[in-house]
Amino acid sequence: MPRARLPVLSCAVAAQQEKVFLRGSETKSLTLMQRAATGIRDEIFRHLGPRLSRILVLAGKGNNGADAILTAALMRNAQTQVTVLFAEGIPTTGQPAIIWSQHGAGMRVVGPKDLPRLLRSEFDLILDGLLGQGFRQPLRAPYTSLIRASAQLRGFRVAIDVPSGLGDDTVGPAFRADLTVSIGALKRPLLQPAAEAVRGRCRVIDIGLPGKCGPEACATGHALDALRKLRPANTEKRQQGRVLIVAGSQTMPGAALMNTAAALQSGAGLVTTCLPHTFQARAAVAYPEAMWHGLPTDDTGTLDGQPTKAMRANKDVLLTGSGMGAGASAYLQTLLGDFTGDLVLDADALRPEVIKVARPKRRTVVLLPHAGEFLRLSGKPLTSAHGMAYARRTRTLLVLKGPLSAVTDGRRLVHIPFGGPALARGGSGDLLAGMVAAVLARRRRLGLTAFDAVVAAVTWHAQAADLLREQRGEEAIRTTELLPRLSQVLRPR
Repeated sequence: MPRARLPVLSCAVAAQQEKVFLRGSETKSLTLMQRAATGIRDEIFRHLGPRLSRILVLAGKGNNGADAILTAALMRNAQTQVTVLFAEGIPTTGQPAIIWSQHGAGMRVVGPKDLPRLLRSEFDLILDGLLGQGFRQPLRAPYTSLIRASAQLRGFRVAIDVPSGLGDDTVGPAFRADLTVSIGALKRPLLQPAAEAVRGRCRVIDIGLPGKCGPEACATGHALDALRKLRPANTEKRQQGRVLIVAGSQTMPGAALMNTAAALQSGAGLVTTCLPHTFQARAAVAYPEAMWHGLPTDDTGTLDGQPTKAMRANKDVLLTGSGMGAGASAYLQTLLGDFTGDLVLDADALRPEVIKVARPKRRTVVLLPHAGEFLRLSGKPLTSAHGMAYARRTRTLLVLKGPLSAVTDGRRLVHIPFGGPALARGGSGDLLAGMVAAVLARRRRLGLTAFDAVVAAVTWHAQAADLLREQRGEEAIRTTELLPRLSQVLRPR
């Protein structure tokens, strides 16, 4: 059965659970290996496309090497040249020997002595299958020299499960990956701060291993299943989420527009946006589906007038803070003081004095800080542990934004292994804030808790970025090009 979350496990626990599940069954083991290789292949194709001419496999003597060989076999065509560097020779026993006998025909075999020549070549793909989750210190020959020398190999670098040399009890030297595909669970060593330099982009594939998720988990694409369902036939707009957005300033009006565009595109039934009055007419032309209200500003361009009671009435969620400027703190404290619905706070609303006013009063408060904003809030660097502690203390939901984003309520922590550098541009956070507000406002209709609604929104945003990268690349794109991908992500591919 598809799962919306997979566990976070140490390598030792993951290996033990897999051993218990397999109970020595070669058939089961080969089935899991086929699923893993298929999942890894699909992730690579999403990043590089299906036409790969030159593949280099770094293979150890264990199942990790067999996974890499099988993955390469699934990707090759008549024009693909696959070179396999065996660290300790061609395997002669166990599943690695079976995989090699079935799929090794036509692959070129080399050894560690050939590495200097390989360093002069360029590959489309380098697959790291030297060491897997069973690795324990010390790192011995020939793996030490191979891993160190592998840093000079040229090509897109993919680690299977964990980068070789990374494990429960060590962080290096390790293979430096551009992409790590963790199998069956998110392996805990990938979450260590020292791993950030070697793991690259992180993805997790479900191969059908049993196991319950604890307080820490990672999201899968099935976190979006509630959004893929048809809406009830008798619904109407007021039942599909009423969002109030107060955002922007004279110098940063675009943030309010991006909040609004994302909330509309994410399914909110009614969106009301308040922004500086000088931009009201142009905003209404850009997004006529929303209701726009112009507010006065002070001499610095900061919003000065408050939304009326009628604007605030019957709203499920208030989103505020985006593009409002550093001088908006007093304004925000007044704005939040008497609002009774849920809150989504971003950017300039992420200040200690504002959060103090926003403390939960039988409502949900969602904060969306990046590393700098979290430091401003808590005085600490953005880590999972510090994020959980802050969420617990303030009784808020936190989206910890970064290369591997996470959502926490202080008791649970869910990592989002999607997205990537395509999101490293201005405005992506403004879109995320609008999406969180829309899904949060609709959570009861969707049958989601507040926590699951936020996880779904962050997953949706990240998967849309992945789809944008597949279709357009990561360079010549604009942030708002994410929006049309939201509907595409929800359709079966």
